[in-house]
Amino acid sequence: MAQHAVVTGAASGLGRAIADLLRADGWRLALVDLPGERWPEAVPAGDLAVAFDVRDGAAWRDLHERLRGAWPALDLVVNAAGVGAAGEVGTLAEEQWRRVVETNLIGTALGCETFVPWLREHPRRSHLLNVASISAAVGLPTLAAYAASKAGVVALSEAIAAECPRGRPSVTIACPGFFRSGLLDTWHFASEVAAREAGRRMTTTKRSAALIARRALAATWRGRRYAVVGLRARLLWGLAGVAPRLATALVRRRYARLVG
Repeated sequence: MAQHAVVTGAASGLGRAIADLLRADGWRLALVDLPGERWPEAVPAGDLAVAFDVRDGAAWRDLHERLRGAWPALDLVVNAAGVGAAGEVGTLAEEQWRRVVETNLIGTALGCETFVPWLREHPRRSHLLNVASISAAVGLPTLAAYAASKAGVVALSEAIAAECPRGRPSVTIACPGFFRSGLLDTWHFASEVAAREAGRRMTTTKRSAALIARRALAATWRGRRYAVVGLRARLLWGLAGVAPRLATALVRRRYARLVG
């Protein structure tokens, strides 16, 4: 029998890569992205493409009612929709803080509020995959808004896991470093330095969205709590856990070279 999943941010980037892998394995999908996004190809028969902003609670509820009437069960929810903004604290406009936190954290929370109860009903095994970032563990300069939103995703996910003692759903948090995608298309930059460094990292990284998707889904199927992808991301993650002041010092030193 086909399995069923809801994937947000599915028109591009990591969301699209995850949807492609699931589709290749025969899953039936409900794909969510913003109105006006260009889907990469015609949505296959059996899949559903829905255009709405993940900050819209009513749209989430409408999707739930639609799928409840069409699907026998829900096996997986992937919250991959996200936006970003870069700028030192004191230079980032209020509307950017609200856009980033409301999309990344509140949008993910609304998806969980809407669909986790259905995942809990699964008779065998169900999964929740929330996309955070390495910046959730290591406060990277100019990324305060993004880091705060993704740290919130981590805390939200941990709380859901604690509320599901039977492991339905299993909860996995993807925490990748930089990877090739169209992510920067949705970013606001408050300074030329931040824009230049983000562009450099995006063009030099060897990791693709497809690679991150494979690692994240592999962790999900194994029931692992975290999928930290990328050597630098894993090093920073480990260092932040045992020596947070040292991790901050290393990041601060690199940033000083960029702006100095």
